[in-house]
Parts: sequence; C-alpha cells; structure tokens
Amino acid sequence: MFSHRLFWRACIANSLLFFAPLAVTLGQITTPEAYFGYKPGGDFHLLNYEQAIGYFELLASQTDRIKIFDMGPTSEGRRMKYGIVSSEANLANLERYKEINRKLTMVRGVSEIEAQKLAEEGKVVVWIDGGLHANEVAPAQHLPQLAYDLITGTDWRTQLIRERVIVILVFANPDGMTLVSDWYMDNVGTPYEVSPLPWLYHKYAGHDNNRDAFMANLIESQNMNRVTAQEWMPEILYNHHQTSPFPARIWIPPDAEPTNPNVHPLIVRWKNLIGSVMGKAFDEAGQPGAISRVTFDTWYPGYATQVVDGHNTVSILTETGLYRYATPHYYTLDDFPESQKDLIPGAFYPSPWQGGWWRLGDAVAYCLTASKAVLEAAAKFPYEFLYNKYRIGADVIHRFQKEPPYGWIISADQNDPSTAALFINRLILNGVEVEQADEPFVYAGVSFPQGTYIVPGSQPFAFFAKNILEKQNYPDLRKYSHLWQGVVIPQEWKGDPLSSYDAAGWTLPVQMGVSCLEMRVPLKLNSKRIEKASSPEGKVLGSSPQSVFTHTDNQSFTALNKIQRENGIVRWALDDFTLGGKKYSKGTFLVNGKSLSQNTLKRIASETGITFVGGKTDVESKLLSKPRIALYKSWTANMDAGWITFLFDMYDFPYHLLTDADVRAGKLRDRFDVIVLPDQRAASIIEGHHKGTMPPDYVGGITRDGVDNLRDFVTEGGTLVCNGSSSDLPLKEFHLPIKNVLEKMKPDSFNCPGSLIKVNYDTDHPVAFGMMPKGMAFFSRGHVYELVSDTLKAKEGEDKKEPEKTDAKNEKEKPKIVASYPDEPLLISGWILGDKVIQKKAAIVDVPFGKGKIILFGFNVHNRAQAYSCFKLLFNAMYY
Repeated sequence: MFSHRLFWRACIANSLLFFAPLAVTLGQITTPEAYFGYKPGGDFHLLNYEQAIGYFELLASQTDRIKIFDMGPTSEGRRMKYGIVSSEANLANLERYKEINRKLTMVRGVSEIEAQKLAEEGKVVVWIDGGLHANEVAPAQHLPQLAYDLITGTDWRTQLIRERVIVILVFANPDGMTLVSDWYMDNVGTPYEVSPLPWLYHKYAGHDNNRDAFMANLIESQNMNRVTAQEWMPEILYNHHQTSPFPARIWIPPDAEPTNPNVHPLIVRWKNLIGSVMGKAFDEAGQPGAISRVTFDTWYPGYATQVVDGHNTVSILTETGLYRYATPHYYTLDDFPESQKDLIPGAFYPSPWQGGWWRLGDAVAYCLTASKAVLEAAAKFPYEFLYNKYRIGADVIHRFQKEPPYGWIISADQNDPSTAALFINRLILNGVEVEQADEPFVYAGVSFPQGTYIVPGSQPFAFFAKNILEKQNYPDLRKYSHLWQGVVIPQEWKGDPLSSYDAAGWTLPVQMGVSCLEMRVPLKLNSKRIEKASSPEGKVLGSSPQSVFTHTDNQSFTALNKIQRENGIVRWALDDFTLGGKKYSKGTFLVNGKSLSQNTLKRIASETGITFVGGKTDVESKLLSKPRIALYKSWTANMDAGWITFLFDMYDFPYHLLTDADVRAGKLRDRFDVIVLPDQRAASIIEGHHKGTMPPDYVGGITRDGVDNLRDFVTEGGTLVCNGSSSDLPLKEFHLPIKNVLEKMKPDSFNCPGSLIKVNYDTDHPVAFGMMPKGMAFFSRGHVYELVSDTLKAKEGEDKKEPEKTDAKNEKEKPKIVASYPDEPLLISGWILGDKVIQKKAAIVDVPFGKGKIILFGFNVHNRAQAYSCFKLLFNAMYY
C-alpha cells in the first residue's frame, strides 16, 4: 500500500518541482568563482576557512535555500559554523523535520503506523563534511561549489534533492583549514611549495582528530557529536578524506574487513548500496579509478564515521586521490606499483585509472560527484532511509530486552571520581541514555548504593554503548578467508597476522580506570534518566596547619598545580598513614596550611572537585618543588606532543615548548627540571627535516650537539622523560644498560596491534603513586625493556660475554623497574600474539644517570589522551 502511495506522491512532487517558480534567479546568486576570484580547486589556490564560511554567509543573504548555524568554538577560538541547504519550504519548517528525525531515531512512544506516517512526511538528513584532515584539501574546497550547485541547480536530480533532503555542510576543522591554506599560499612559487606543515593542523591532535570521536576530548569532536547524536541525528553522515590507495583515484564503500559486530546489518547494506551508487556515478561521469574493499576497515569506533554507526546513522567514508595541496602532478605507469601496471579491472575496481595529470580541480570534481551521488541515493529512497532509522532503533531496543548485555552498572564509588564523572558525561554527549538508581540494590552478590549509574542495554544507541563498554575480541583474519578473499577458491593465509587499520582494542572503562559491571541478567529497580553526571564537590574539611588530599584522582594534579601557582607548599607522603581513622597510601599530598589562605584553598577545592582534609601527620614526606617543565616540540609535527600539550593544558601544568634551537643552545639544566620527549623516533628528533625540503628555519632537528646537551641536562640533575619510541634516543646515545627486547622481533613471533594488556605497577615507586597495583597499558608498536645485567646473568654458562659499556655515572644505583608485564596471559581487549615474549619484562624503567634520572615509558602512557587511568604516570614523572 505504501509503495503505491509513495509512487504517486513522488510523481506529484516532481511535477510541482519542475513548474514551481524559482525564489531567486541565477543572476542574484554570486558564483564561487566571482566571490573568490577563481573556481574552487584552481591550481595553486587554497581557500581558508574565513573565505569559505564568508561565502556561505553571503549565500544566506541572497537566498532562502541556505541557513547558517553555529555549533560552538574551535580549539583556537574561531566559531565552528555550518550551512544547511534545502528547499525554501523545508528550511521554513526545519524544527518540524528535526522533531520527526528525533522521533524516528529514539523510537519510544512511536507506533509502527505513526513511524510510517512520519517517514512519509519527513526529509532525509544528510551530513557532508570536509577538511577534518586539513592537509587533505579537496574535501573542504569542494563544499562552497557544492552549496552553490545545490542552491542553483535546475536539473531534476538537484530539484529532487532540495525537495527531499536536508543537507548539512560542515567544515570539520576550521583552524586547520586556515593553517594549511596560509602555509601553502605563503610558499606557492618557492622551492618549498609542497613542503609539509612544521606544526600540527589541529592544535592538539593533528591527524588524530579522526581518532577522537568516541572519546570526544577535542572541542571540535564535542561540537560535531552534539549535533549528530543529540540535535539532528542524520540518516547519512558522509566524511570526506583524501588519501586513496594509489593509483586509484577514490576509495568508496564497500569497506575492507573486519566488520565491527556492533553495527546493525541494515547499516552495512545501506553503505554498500550507496557505494555502488557512487561507483556508477563515477563511471557515468567518465571519472575512472574508483576502488572498494581494500585498505580502510570499520573496526575502530574512534573515527567520525564509525562513531555514528552505533547511532544507527549510515556512515560513508571516501578517500580521494591526493598529490600535495593545489599543485598539479603528472603520473605515468612507471609510477604505479607492479601489481597495477597492467591495468587489470576487477569487481571492485572495474575502471582502473591510467595515469596523467592530477590536479586539485580533478579531486574537487571527484568529491562533487561523490557528494551528489550520496544525495541522489538519499533523494531516491527517502521513505526507506527514514523508516529504516526507526526500524533499526526498534530492533536494537528489542534485542537487548531479551538478551545480554541488559546494561552496565557503574558504581558511584570510584577510585578516580572526577574521571568517572567525565566518563559518564562523554557517554551522554554521544547520545547514550544513562540513569541513576533511586535506591540501594544488590546485583550478582554485590551491594551498590543509591546514586549508582545504570546504562540500560535496551536503548536506541545500545550498539554504540556496547562497542565502547565491552572488551574487544579482534578476529584473526587468517582464519576467515571467506570474508575478504575475492577469489573462486579461498586460499589459506600463511603470512603475518592481518591487523586492523587502527586499534584492535579500546574498552573505555578499562582505559579510564572506571569500574563497570556488565549485566548478564535483567535488573529491576527504580531509577531516573540524568542529563549530566555531577563531578565531585570539592570541600575543605576542618581547619589545621596541614591538609591532605588524594593522589588517586587525576584532578588532584590540577589542585597541586593551582596550589603551587599560589606559592603554596606541598609534599607527598613516602609511606602509608592513618588520619582520622582513614587510611591514606603513599603519594598522598600534604598541604602546608600556613602557605596559603583558607579562602584560596576553598576556591581551589571548588574549582577542582578535590576535598582537603585537615589534620596533622608525622609521616615521612618529600617536598615537591614547582617543576620547570619543557616539552620537546619538533618542526617534524608530532601528534603525541600535541596530545601531551592537551593534557598539560587540561590539568593546568606550567610548561615550555622546547624547540630544536633551544636544545641546540644548551645550558638546559639552568632553565628546566624536566624535559619530556614525546613518542617520536630518535632519528626524527636528531635529524628533523632535511635541508632543502623546508624553509631554512624548520630544518635540522636537535643535531648531535643537542644530544650532548640532553646528556648534560640529565648528568647535571635533570629528569628526562621518554614516551614510547623516543626512548631509543637515550638507550642508544647514552649507552644505557637496558635493551628493547622487541627491537628486532618479527611480527609472527610477537604482535600486538593497538590493544589493552595487563601491567603490574610498583606502587612504592613515586612514578606509580596513586596507581592500582594491577593495571593496564595500551600497547601499539611499544618498547619492552630488559636490564642488560639480567640478560647476561641469564646467559651465564653459555658464554663469557663482558658487560656492555655504559655511560651511567652513578654505578651504585641500578635502574628500577616501575612496571612490568605479569607472568600470565596478558590480553585484556583486542588481540595479541606471542605474549610470552614480554611476560616478566619491564614496561617502565627509572634509570639513574649522573645526578639525574631518565624515565622510559615503553608504551604510550596516555594513548591519544584516552588512557586516563595512566595519566598519573606521566604527571608523577614531572614531580619525581
């Protein structure tokens, strides 16, 4: 019945479209070329964000077919604006269509009959963004032309899109768009025209801004998640990128394997259908080189695309061919890999690209074809997209009413209450329904107090919650050749393990150190939905010459830094103690009450959520001097350095960004107590950009002189903190008595592709103060340490090898192991091969050197600012 009614409705609508008078004439709409002085995609020209959004605002003043909205600030203080394009009638009734979308998405209270009627009335909401990775320039450059074409087009497809679709056009990284444009335009016509940026194109994350979606640390991620998960809830989200697998010109769905199991099958089917529509559009337009089913999988949910799969939105990713910025390049078959030179077509690559000139204008044209194909698919199946949104949500709710997980219990009593509250609020930001118990209850023999948080399994976005909260079991694709081998007879794979494009395991409660219990049987209790989890309320209890405060809450470091900024005196306890009948562990902070006013302490308590307890204790303690911290910032832009600046800013650490010139200048100990080297290869730190590849101010690295200066810094009493791969610099250049046991390890012997594994912490060591004895590490291309003396001892009797030479000045003090991998299966979440190789080996080592020390973190201690449970390791190192 509905198919016939929709058919005649479409016929009537189309006839009205063709004969309806235009609200404006083409002459009244300024073309992009007239506004910018060139057509978007022109050789040697890049729009910046201000120009692009300025054009959107001009269009909004000239026509009722576009409206501009503001979703919030950016990291550098710009306003993140977006445009909505549709027909005049649709834009006049946006709130109604938004409400229809909300009802169909959230399902509850909407009957099957009402859902069908709403699907007939509603409009398909399609989000299209560009420029998330700002040096992938074509996606953002194509948006002004796309807006103009959608507003002014008179062909039947465009008119159908305007009638049936609400198009949200988003510049996903405004700061980066301007940074890249300004850099390129300043260098056009110079030898450095295609040089990479010497800084990140996002203040904190650079390329990792597309790994932040489920965590939403970045304000831009928060802005976008708020719009997609809470406000507009689109049927389709299309996230443009620009690094296709060469020599293909654009990568389109279907995706590579593995497929995340926490995605409704209809989402996968819609992706595949849209990918086919896009492929057809390219071949119809004479644009060869569209490829599918290679390179890019959908396993990791941190992407801007995969985060919405769990919100029952069909996510589309494309990767268009990129040379460099807006500079043309000519390719011949000699540039192609051997496997591609014969131009053999395939089921997912039926029209191979044969080479030739590739310009930004070509990439923009491909982006336009792709965007319009997605919109055409939406316009041709409006009822199906809208009704399926309802059906998927209803399926998910029904599934978790009858099978586990029935939900998750998050105790109000947490080791790090500030991080636990943040964890709850990030779930809510991402549209997850969270409730709080109105009464105490017992589940699985465990008592929980009133106020305990409950994440119900039976909710529209349950797949997202499940994906984030459960432990991952990454499939060994070598066993499942039928999933990915497109050959007549699947072949047994005998090579190295096949890894995901990104992380294999990410379980958020584990990373954040939040106790979370999965419900395997239903739970009945009185609870209420909350809009926000309250952070702990900081207090000052009692008046005393001394106050103590916890070391287990990450916010304790914010409090510590604020106290020291007020010239307050703080120590940390070197032993356990009892105060007022309560036990406190080593590392507890002790504040000298005479060093700052009671009002100042109350203000800091209020700002941080930390409670200060008055009372005198004679426990042995160590004075914490205000550290002079330097974070190395290479001109080889480094994402890990960006994330560490994010953490330092978030927790109010004072720090200096240390440049190559600073290191080369020497006398570092006169200026700094701690120098942090981010997760960066030693060769990159030492050599930097090579001469001739960048403007002279940005080449050279720290050089050998800088290495000597770092050695002098530690010898004279400084602390050098090395995160991940930067550990190789002191290991090799300072001849430390330590080896990385994985340095020459083959992937078939040990492999851990971005997973969560077990670690034991020595909580008596100051670097591990505030940690739980049994914890986790996010391991990806990490280092695992073994003391050279231990290695030689193990070989005793096999050979008479003399101990390796060491430059360590203080021979009486041996390196101390702060953390090690236990002698048991290590995997928590994700995938690992050969974990016996690293069992009983060191994960973190404290190495005395001269008057100073070197802290070697073998795994990335924060993992894109996601591993909140490990932040204290980095923070402690600043004060140790």
